[in-house]
Amino acid sequence: MAYEDLLHFLQNVGKDPSRLIFEDELTGIYNRRFLLNYLQYKVPWDSIENHPVSLLMMDVDHFKQINDTHGHETGDQALVWVASLLREAAGDSGHPIRYAGDEFIILLPRVDKQGAIQVGERLLELVHTKPVLLQETEGEFSITLSIRDRFCSSRCPGRQRSHSHR
Repeated sequence: MAYEDLLHFLQNVGKDPSRLIFEDELTGIYNRRFLLNYLQYKVPWDSIENHPVSLLMMDVDHFKQINDTHGHETGDQALVWVASLLREAAGDSGHPIRYAGDEFIILLPRVDKQGAIQVGERLLELVHTKPVLLQETEGEFSITLSIRDRFCSSRCPGRQRSHSHR
């Protein structure tokens, strides 16, 4: 058994395998199934004006190039790094989600537009200040996130921002 396999096994012994229903196996954050379930069963759509829900949607720009240039293991490490930033930016009340591939969402229950913008700005600050910790990568490495905010009111236009971390 390789060292990495043994380490993964030891870190996950005793964990409930049913957690994978709502957890992304690679990043350890929530997955798309969690989001769809949450939106269907947890959001009080009939009283949304009193209980706002915000989403920050983002993807890793040019992710295919990261995989093609540096390999899939490096791409996986980049996704784990992004997930750690989302977890930190979301805080205790937000839910970081890996929606698909290199697409992520921060679900913010009971957070209005201004609060969501603050979380997005915090995420951009983290992207800028936290180092990308990737093993066995040579040369300069850049990750760019495109972030779009959405709110549960059709009257709220989204704003899009991008930020690059080198």
